[in-house]
Amino acid sequence: MNNSAWIETIGFMAACLTTSSFLPQAVKIWRSRSARDVSLVMYLMMALGSGLWLAYGVLIGSPALMAANSTALALVLCILALKCREVMLDRGLRLPEA
Repeated sequence: MNNSAWIETIGFMAACLTTSSFLPQAVKIWRSRSARDVSLVMYLMMALGSGLWLAYGVLIGSPALMAANSTALALVLCILALKCREVMLDRGLRLPEA
């Protein structure tokens, strides 16, 4: 394997680990049906950061950055949706009908 391939492999390994770190939180929220202790500001910042990293990855053509940050953004947006749902329910607001 050449140097470039090793570097990209390291990037994909890092991407898998950092991106999958959001999965346990999402599963915990889903199972407990509670996002009460999740920081809304932290996840808003993470969504924005992941979106910017995704744009950067697209601009420089990095498959590792694109894969990691599109997946991370999807997971973070799921967590944010669950958090926003809980905030709306706590405030007595009606959720839109599906």
